[in-house]
Amino acid sequence: METSADRPGRPVWSRAHDLAAMIVAWGLWATMTIAMVAYVGQYSRNVPYWDELAMVPVMTGAKPVSLGWAWQQHNEHRPMIPRLVMAGLYRLVGRDFRVVRHANAILLSAMAAAMLLLVRRVRGSARVTDAVLPLSILNIAQAESVLNGFAMNLVLTSMMALAVLAAAALARRGGGRILAIGLGLSMVLLPLCGGSGLVMLPPLALWLSGNLASGWWSGRRPGAGIRAFGLGVLVASSIVVALYFRGYVRPPYHPAATSMAAVASSTLMYLSLAIYPDLGSYWEPAGWMLAVIVVSTLILLAAASLRSPVERPRALGLTAVILSMLCVAVAVGISRAGLGPVAILSSRYVTLTTPLLCALYLAWLVYGKAPARAGIHLGLPAMMLLALPGGRRFSRVFGSYIRHVELRVERCLLAHGPIETLMERACPALYSDRRILYDHFKKLKAARVGAFVRFEEARIATAPDDGAGAARR
Repeated sequence: METSADRPGRPVWSRAHDLAAMIVAWGLWATMTIAMVAYVGQYSRNVPYWDELAMVPVMTGAKPVSLGWAWQQHNEHRPMIPRLVMAGLYRLVGRDFRVVRHANAILLSAMAAAMLLLVRRVRGSARVTDAVLPLSILNIAQAESVLNGFAMNLVLTSMMALAVLAAAALARRGGGRILAIGLGLSMVLLPLCGGSGLVMLPPLALWLSGNLASGWWSGRRPGAGIRAFGLGVLVASSIVVALYFRGYVRPPYHPAATSMAAVASSTLMYLSLAIYPDLGSYWEPAGWMLAVIVVSTLILLAAASLRSPVERPRALGLTAVILSMLCVAVAVGISRAGLGPVAILSSRYVTLTTPLLCALYLAWLVYGKAPARAGIHLGLPAMMLLALPGGRRFSRVFGSYIRHVELRVERCLLAHGPIETLMERACPALYSDRRILYDHFKKLKAARVGAFVRFEEARIATAPDDGAGAARR
């Protein structure tokens, strides 16, 4: 859809407005990127936190990097690609847990930059309201995603969802080849990032199947090459899904939801994180506001796809992305309802909600009438700005806790403290099972990682793991 910004000979005031908007949006991106990287540096020590312990055997060389290891189940997930990326970073960059934490922050920054470029290409110019994209993607409230390197599975899932969004936003009639390749690769890679990517597949598979059957992408049936590629993608993704569930074991420490009402409430809690990630405050009105915007957006996209065959590829693509993100919301609602609000309103889930907000922003940019588009484009950043103080407070509290726990362990190691004192400081703050901690600390000592070179091996009193720690994830 051509906008006035696409036409030659724009007046001087329009170019000046474009430049000013770019300065605001990109200035915010740079500021939030620096703040995110500085946050990791300020609150991180070279000490593993919870799920990061799962990487210790490979990080230290005690276990070889292999596809079998990367494919192992971790809670509901099989984060094969994130594990391989993390292993590569630890082996090639340095045996320091902060390496992957900084990598998560850098990936989030790259995602925010990509969305700013995408919006400018779609519209042809920049607007101050584009600042909602770095505000969302670089939201400091997602503290756990940058202070726990293992959250790379969520970061990469979000990144691939944004890649599908970009392919959909740039789709036009006759341009189904690029869209097919972008969507096809993402459909194979998403489940390899974990369960969050797996549950996104149904709407995307429906989208692909519709194109193969009747040309939903381009308004005409695809050629033989695209059809063969699409069928290959469907087969490949089906094989990955089948392998995913082969030998799958439902985590016993995740209690089932008590009712459908609990699932609905949990899903709404999760959705609220997209616009008000204050981890407990005002989640219900925020969730309902986002639900209303989502339903309105789906109606807008349905009308656009029916009205204009030229716009159908883009409208249906944006619809598929939004529905895939709703699948994630429902999956979180089902799997975490039994654990209560603390588990659902977790800061790491903020990372997964950002593609939904970006898709909503793009949909109204392309198809919204001026008054409604202005309302959405002003309302979303306004809500994000209102949530910013609460998110910053949470990030400071959470970061201070992580730094306190990791410093206590590090100082005890450097002081050659008694093993029981070390275990009391590390368990359950770093992990719930002393035996696992002790075994991994020995591996870290052997690999001469940070303060663990001072670890003193001795017999420790152990207690059976009650599974409470695993339930946190």
